[in-house]
Amino acid sequence: MTFSYSNAPSSLELALIEESTQILLNEYSKQCADAEQLCVNVTFTSSGNTLRVSKKGEQCTITCHEPAHYFRCLNYLIHHLDEDFDFEETGFFEKNGFMLDCSRNAVSTVNTVKKIIRIMAKLGLNQLLLYTEDTYEVPGLPYFGTYRGRYSQEELRQLDDYAYQFGVELVPCIQTLAHLRNALKWPMGQDLKDSADILLVGSEKVYDFIRQLLTSVKSCFRSENIHIGMDEAVMLGLGNYLHQNGYKKSSELILEHTDRVLEICRELNLKPMMWSDMFISSNAGTWYYNVDENVDTTSWTKPADDLALVYWDYYNTDRSVYRKMLRIHNEIAKRTVFAGGIWNWNGIAPNYGRTINCTIPALLECQAQNVKEVFATGWMDNGAETPIDAIYPGLVAFATLCFHSDLDEAVLKQNFADCVDAAWEDFELLDRFDSLFQGDGNNISADNPSKYLLYQDAMLGMFDYHIQGVDTKSYYKDLADKLDKCADENSCYKTLFNFYKYFALVLSKKADLGIRLKEAYDKNDLSTLEELNAKVIPNILENLQLMHQFREELWMKDAKPFGYELMDIKLGGVSARLKACQRRIASYLAKEVDKLEELEQERLPYWTVENKYPHDMKVELRENIWSRIVSGCDLIDTI
Repeated sequence: MTFSYSNAPSSLELALIEESTQILLNEYSKQCADAEQLCVNVTFTSSGNTLRVSKKGEQCTITCHEPAHYFRCLNYLIHHLDEDFDFEETGFFEKNGFMLDCSRNAVSTVNTVKKIIRIMAKLGLNQLLLYTEDTYEVPGLPYFGTYRGRYSQEELRQLDDYAYQFGVELVPCIQTLAHLRNALKWPMGQDLKDSADILLVGSEKVYDFIRQLLTSVKSCFRSENIHIGMDEAVMLGLGNYLHQNGYKKSSELILEHTDRVLEICRELNLKPMMWSDMFISSNAGTWYYNVDENVDTTSWTKPADDLALVYWDYYNTDRSVYRKMLRIHNEIAKRTVFAGGIWNWNGIAPNYGRTINCTIPALLECQAQNVKEVFATGWMDNGAETPIDAIYPGLVAFATLCFHSDLDEAVLKQNFADCVDAAWEDFELLDRFDSLFQGDGNNISADNPSKYLLYQDAMLGMFDYHIQGVDTKSYYKDLADKLDKCADENSCYKTLFNFYKYFALVLSKKADLGIRLKEAYDKNDLSTLEELNAKVIPNILENLQLMHQFREELWMKDAKPFGYELMDIKLGGVSARLKACQRRIASYLAKEVDKLEELEQERLPYWTVENKYPHDMKVELRENIWSRIVSGCDLIDTI
């Protein structure tokens, strides 16, 4: 292919665009092998939100306003070289992006972030928000991010350069109020904290600390935009602040603190945005989404004009909620940013059904209200149990709605294949792990049975009450068979599908193991107990070992090694407890003990009695805290 450019950006930017173009052409060298005679004329327009790519014979044209849209067009061209076409789209948002969580134990490697940047460019996304609570280097603060795999300043600058050449703005996302438990647990935090994870408002030491944080990221990123966090500080002013200063309303404290942080941002020429929940909730006197639809905001305390409010909503399927919340934001803030969610934090498997059912009304309402900036979040709650590659269906769905006014299935699947190099139907299988009760794509209540059925102790069966009558064996064995084929057909994602295949095989035997053990024990069916002990549990352990092996391989490929130790402990704990279960049953069968007290225990509902299967599908059967799943006892029983 030969390229010519009209109205191109500066010579430096053009050189970077040409370099990135070559990276994508090399990535798809097989597709491009027969396109040497193709002439591609690229025109950058001075304004506008239309992007167009056409091909007729050996002549191609691309018309767009910005580099990210150019790469979206280029990627379409690369994947449709065997046909003539005239393809046109409208970009509904000035900024459309993705927030990558690098604070929940898994800090993505530089190469992983670069891969995500390339996929974002193919999707036409132009902003990557790098969420780092304490996982970035701050000179003079050696404990900040220690043992956590923090990014060095050199790594951040390298990522910033790489993103820039693909037309992606890399934006630092830090915390300047709450969510700082990992940083404040060290000696440096003693004089800085109100409570375990919240900074002490009003302390000059705190503002010196925040200045260090902001100065550090300022030196690593081109962007003047910065996300300063400040969400979910529900205990604000109720810890050390209360003892030192007495009670003060959180609405007053958040305003006072925000003003001080804004002063520092202005000194450093930074343009901040913050999560809006503390502002909204403190003004309304109720939790975020519960604000009355007709609330009058004229008397509300409003943020400074140069502070953007980020409305985050990963939960609602009703478009009227987004309509209400966006109205409120637009009334109190000069600049509103919307953040949706890719449900990869629900356990060990993603929830694409809820992702899509929330994303559609959210982005359609953002389009209708002319919101300028949107991004999707990919949180890694509870230790990044879900592999990073599982975000792609949600990310592609979000990106598609940045250029379309509906989510056409054929368009969605084609975008996915072109940008992720895999079949949508294969990744869609991952949604089934937690659709056990609701059915494929319908898990709106965010049940996560695959997580608690993996981690729960078979001798205790704390969640067994809720899967009575459910054929988990057939359900997960069928899923494992389908994933086995995916592993063979997706060379780029072979390890991912192998991990999930063995996860499904583990669940096919372990999910109802507790029920089978107790039933045999209650009936004094010793032959069944012997079979479970000698055949079923060894089979689970064999598949679990392979699942564990593939999870480690994925982690070490995708993220820095720090944090994997906890994933290792969780999966290793399942194996250890299964082996202990074998020993207990063997001792009972050998008449070394006259009863097994664990199996004497009545199986009570973990949630409410009404939630016995088949339960009300609106009720959430979800438990995401590992320590609550593995035992009825307390993991941490001291203060």
